[in-house]
Amino acid sequence: MTAELGTFETRVVAPVPYFPPIRCFKRWYTWSQFPREETVDSLRVIRPRYAMLPGIGGRFESALMYPSVRRAVERIRRDFDFDLIDAHWVYPAGVVGARLAERYGKPLVVTGRGADMHLGPRIPAVARHIRRALGAASHCIALSTEIARAMQSNGASLERVSVIPNGVDCDAFRPLPKAEARTRLGLPADAKIVLSVGDFFENKGFHLLLDAIPAVRRRHPNVFVSLVGGAPGHGTDYTGFVRDRVAGNGLEGRVLFAGRRPQEELVWWYNAADVFALLSAREGSPNVLLEALACGTPAVATAVGGIAETLDRPDLGILLAERSAEAASFAITQALARDWDRAAIRKRLEGRTWKARAEQVAAIWERASLETLW
Repeated sequence: MTAELGTFETRVVAPVPYFPPIRCFKRWYTWSQFPREETVDSLRVIRPRYAMLPGIGGRFESALMYPSVRRAVERIRRDFDFDLIDAHWVYPAGVVGARLAERYGKPLVVTGRGADMHLGPRIPAVARHIRRALGAASHCIALSTEIARAMQSNGASLERVSVIPNGVDCDAFRPLPKAEARTRLGLPADAKIVLSVGDFFENKGFHLLLDAIPAVRRRHPNVFVSLVGGAPGHGTDYTGFVRDRVAGNGLEGRVLFAGRRPQEELVWWYNAADVFALLSAREGSPNVLLEALACGTPAVATAVGGIAETLDRPDLGILLAERSAEAASFAITQALARDWDRAAIRKRLEGRTWKARAEQVAAIWERASLETLW
């Protein structure tokens, strides 16, 4: 049940909403299939179940989650008196972490990852819990400057907030021959391929991408779109609307819905593409963008959240002036006409590894632990 991060021995508690194994409810059935305990990359993960009320439970999620997490922590404490609590997502996990930190007299480090700080403070019943958790934290980590500012606006002092974006596995995501990738995936060899990856939420902008392609075709008639992803496990499913945009834009035969693909296969999709597109309305630090760049694939993306901090040089891609189909079509047309230095793109990502990010987090853990001793 242990693993090492720097000098820290860790335990992982990952609570899961309870749902009975009833297959006809596909949207929630997945929750019932998570094992109660498992080992992931040498980390022993414990998954206590908690009650969740569909539709209204989100406002009460931290209160519903706390009892089962506390029981799991009590079992852990029988042979492991931990020194620090690290919580990811300010709501609900950070709120639960703040209650545990108070109960056991331990320091708390909480990470804001995106929607928790973009949307949570707008909900009065959630906002007060967020402010309490941020006020109780010894240190706060934000995936982007935008999230850091939101944390500071909701109770975290400036000196207790650090920006640490996500990292990327540069061994798993690396440049591979484009022709080989297209042959392997059955993609057209002579097309200009635009790739987007993610769940089919409105927020991810797949519909905007498809609305942009007719204008792109005027300059690049052989453009082809690969969409890797599928219906989200929670929230509003936008799949039907996205599929309707294919017919609405006359793109039959020019768009591939590849569905969800294994993580180890994604490297081939990134390498098969000429351009990676991410037209999100909001983001924290998107893994898919980092993965595409690590493969040497240039990106076209909206300038939201941590995207602008990732695409911080014009030789990595193009940031949109606005989130619209018109802006996307102009940028994608430009990107497909440009001769990108894919080796240089890859080189820029080699310092943004998960190991480098983990070392930054470990330094904050160390500081929080020492401050508590004093």
